[in-house]
This record gives sequence, C-alpha cells and structure tokens, in this order.
Amino acid sequence: MRTDRVPFPAFAACVLVASALAVGAAPAADRARPGSAKGQVEPSFSVNAPLPEAPDPAPGRVSTPPPPRGVGLELNRGKIFENVQTVLSFALISLAPAAVLMFTAFVRIQIVLTLLRQALGSPQVPGNQVLTALALLLTVLVMRPVADVVYTRAIQPYAAGRATEAEAWDAGTRPIKSFMIEQIKKTGHENYVWELYDYATPPGSSLVDPVYEEEFPLHVVAPAYLLSELTTALVMGFYIYLPFLVIDLVVSAVLAAMGLFMLPPSLVALPLKLILFVLADGWLLVSSVLLRSFAVGGSGP
Repeated sequence: MRTDRVPFPAFAACVLVASALAVGAAPAADRARPGSAKGQVEPSFSVNAPLPEAPDPAPGRVSTPPPPRGVGLELNRGKIFENVQTVLSFALISLAPAAVLMFTAFVRIQIVLTLLRQALGSPQVPGNQVLTALALLLTVLVMRPVADVVYTRAIQPYAAGRATEAEAWDAGTRPIKSFMIEQIKKTGHENYVWELYDYATPPGSSLVDPVYEEEFPLHVVAPAYLLSELTTALVMGFYIYLPFLVIDLVVSAVLAAMGLFMLPPSLVALPLKLILFVLADGWLLVSSVLLRSFAVGGSGP
C-alpha cells in the first residue's frame, strides 16, 4: 500500500512553530541565570533603590577620619590663587612687546624706515623682517645706556635679595621715565604731558600738580611719549619724502615734454632714486640721523 509523504517545507514550518510556542509558554519566573537555584527569581533593582552600604574595613586597619569642614575650601582657594598668579604672569609676558613699543625708541625708528621704503618706490624691498631687525638693532644702540642703569639699580639688587619688588620697580622705572621725558622735551611736546595729566586727574581732586618732570606718573608719561614719537616720526618721514618727490616731479615733466605719455613715470624714476640713494650712502645717513635725534645724555637721577 502506498503512503503519501509530507513535503519537507511544511514539516520544517511545523517544527519552528512548535519550538516558538514551547519557549514562549515557559514563565519568565522560571528563567534563572546559571548558578542560581532552580525556579528562584532574581530581584530586580529599581532606579531609586538605596545603594548597599560599604563593607567594614579589614580588622586591624584604622580608617582615616574625614577632614574637618572648611579645609577643602581653603585648599581650593589656594589652588585658584596659584592659577590666577600663573595667568597674570603669562599676561605680563605677553605685554612685553607692547612695553618695547611704549618705552623705547622702536616706534620712531620703525616708522621712519617704513616711510623711507615707500618713498623709494619699492614697497616690498627691503622686506618687513629686514626693516624690523634694523629697527631693533638701532633701538638697542639707543637704549643701551638706560638698560645699563636699570640693570645696575633694579635687577641686580632684586636678584641679590637687597630690594623688594616695589623698590626694584621704582628704581627700574625712574631711568626709563627720565628717558621718555627727555625725548618729549627735546621734541617740544610738553603740552602732551599736561593734556594727559588733566584727563587722568579729575578737576575736583586734592592732588597737587607736579612741579618737576619726574613727578608725573608713569601712566601719564608713557602715552605722552608714544604720541610724541608718532608725531616726530611723521615729521622726519616728510623731510625724507621731499627729495624723492622732487625726482618724481622732474621725471614726470621730462617724459611729458618728450611726449611719452604712455610710459609710467615711476618706471623711470625708480632706478634714478635707487642709484642716487646708494651714491649718497642713504641707509647710513638715515640711521645716523635717527640715532642723533634721541637725547641719551642723562638716564635718570
């Protein structure tokens, strides 16, 4: 007798359905992790449940008591104060270039050299790095006597422990302030100091007006000196521009008389200005004029 066979896909589907029903029929409480008792349900931990207490220390071990109240706050204040001091130190170091600009001869020399390069008609030659290096070297020549006095009167005593910070600051700023006042007096810009002093001092204050130049505060002398240097540098740049301007005018007139209107005058004037400047030894002449323009006689009381 012939028996009909069940198709294999139908048989496999029946096996899968039966397995799923058997697994789903088992209660969740009977599912236990390995190692737990059969049929034992593990407790579920809720979010707001209290945390278990820490175990007792080992016998014979002394537990350290907690620090008294307020000690941690004092330690945090000390760390904050150290961090603030570090930040202020970095800020003062970052202000060193500004101090070089305000208290030295760098501003006048740099502006005059830049105007000289523009008057030559070559705005890219010499480069900015070359002009800055030359300005720094000339500034060192001008400020060396003042730097020697500052090192002798302020830095050496402070490094040896013979002077406090306030005494070293007062002894170091006096020669610099005297140098700035001498330059202001030589250029005839004393009114700058009085103008800024009137702005810095309120009208109804009980402060007595200074009689001598050294009695002006440093925060008044420094901006007055910077304004004086800017004015003096522009005046010197004007005098440097004049001979080059004459050369440009002569070249333009000659080209116009010859009918060469399409030829740029700067193309012809540039080599003439360069050769005349080199024959006159212009770089040394301008540098010597800049060095002589500073009064470096006295360096402070």
